[in-house]
Amino acid sequence: MKNYISTIFLLFSFNMAYTQNVGIVRTNYISSYFDSTFMINIEVFDSATIRLGNIDPTSGVVSNIGNSAYNAGINLNGATLNPYLNHYYIGSGLNLLSFDMNTGDIINNVPISGPLPSSSFQNLRFNPSDSIIYGMVPNNFYSSYFDSIAMVTIEVLDSTQIRFASIDPSTGQYSLIGNISHSNIYTLAGNSIDPYQMVYYYSAVNRLIGVDIYTGNTFSSVPIQLPSSAIFENISYSCVDSSIYGITRQNYISSVYDSLLMIDLEVLDSTMFRLSKINPTTGVVTFISASNIGAGGNLSGGSFIDPNSMTFFFSNGNQIVGASLVSGLITSSVTKTFTSAAFALDMMRSTLNCFGASKIRNNSATGVDEIENLETDCILFPNPAQNEISLKIEALLNNIEIVDIKGVVVLETKEKIIDVSALTNGIYFAKIFTQNGKISVRKFVINKNI
Repeated sequence: MKNYISTIFLLFSFNMAYTQNVGIVRTNYISSYFDSTFMINIEVFDSATIRLGNIDPTSGVVSNIGNSAYNAGINLNGATLNPYLNHYYIGSGLNLLSFDMNTGDIINNVPISGPLPSSSFQNLRFNPSDSIIYGMVPNNFYSSYFDSIAMVTIEVLDSTQIRFASIDPSTGQYSLIGNISHSNIYTLAGNSIDPYQMVYYYSAVNRLIGVDIYTGNTFSSVPIQLPSSAIFENISYSCVDSSIYGITRQNYISSVYDSLLMIDLEVLDSTMFRLSKINPTTGVVTFISASNIGAGGNLSGGSFIDPNSMTFFFSNGNQIVGASLVSGLITSSVTKTFTSAAFALDMMRSTLNCFGASKIRNNSATGVDEIENLETDCILFPNPAQNEISLKIEALLNNIEIVDIKGVVVLETKEKIIDVSALTNGIYFAKIFTQNGKISVRKFVINKNI
């Protein structure tokens, strides 16, 4: 298996001053009036504003970013961020909004356009290994007929094509990738990108679809191996262990006979929620949580993975919940608190997971290596590690530098068995120098709780 030079350790000389878990803070403005007929006060929705906010997932405190609030609506079918530029992107009607994550200001508001009549770009996801935003463009086909009773022409949706595309957030112009149409059913259960293998994954109800980012072709399409009453949702890709995590929601249904309607009715008895991960090549779902964690995700609220604490954070209505990627147990559950009259944090995204990832799969369409093959074959194990890691390498070793997530060299050695017991839990990179002048970089995780 080929290995490729990595520049991850350079990227971790942070552009970011700190990790941000960013989303859209919504504030509704309500007035009330007295209804003399019913003799009660009635609340009336007047308007709403949005602004950028940052959440501390361990305390639930949502802090406004900057002082700007906007009278604008947002689409709940996709949002993403660029951690290198500190920009956050979300749809607003037929436009794409770009927020500055340092100031909270809208720095760009452009109409979405492209080669298709559609002005919709959904399921946005930034790919950290090539700094491009990918998503889906639904292209609807209509026919019309004349209603002689209503004396109007009515349009009817005949079919829909879903095309894979990338978008330039500075212009709003999307570019189609490939020539095929994908499943015309996709859900808000989530989407994710494997930045190493260059694959975009999304949920199509009971199937997990992988799209080849290079070609736009179907990379994989597998049935999600769950009972018919279960759903795998809140999808998040983890660069720590190259796994796709999510929440499995298992509904338990019973049937009752309605003597009035003379039919059998299905009744929801209970629901079990478990942190899980899915194998994208087989669709097999593995339960991380041994039992019901009692909390399911709010799809519009979003989810993200903290690779340092190995925690899957997700929005559960008014709360933000953390579950361990190792045990599946709830590690935190706190109520979101806001300043002023704000009440919701939507489309939550994080800058931390997959920051600096580098693609390793070639573009099979061109047969050209995307990353120059400069490094030698080597294996670093175990990963995750606790107190010791070992290096298996064929070339003669010169030295190894252990670099933390901020790009700081925390350990240097010439040994193939490395004592890391003095290092704290988190993500690290082993920068391996060989005597023939080649360099390899291997990412590993220290987790002393496993």
